[in-house]
Amino acid sequence: MRLAQELFVAENVTDLETVVYALKRNIPMPRLYCILFISEKNCYEIVSSWELCRGRFQSKNGVVVGVANGKREAFDLIAYMIEEVIKDGKDLSNPSTWIEGVANEVRV
Repeated sequence: MRLAQELFVAENVTDLETVVYALKRNIPMPRLYCILFISEKNCYEIVSSWELCRGRFQSKNGVVVGVANGKREAFDLIAYMIEEVIKDGKDLSNPSTWIEGVANEVRV
């Protein structure tokens, strides 16, 4: 699983090192949700780590850009990401520009 250079991390994720370790080795974690950037669709999706690590989510071009503890917190994290995009004056209609590490990695 590919990870963005800088992850958005929700406040209830206490041990980021363990989360990154588990995601890199396809180990699902209870209640962990990931925010993925899908380059083929140029959009973001919220997926549980269970779906992601067990192959139920079929996207080879996904890049994890955020992690949250629970689905509700994942939605809050997406809202925070949008607020940051607006503050930085980035293009809301082009999600590939929202996170610099993603744009560099997928070359959109």
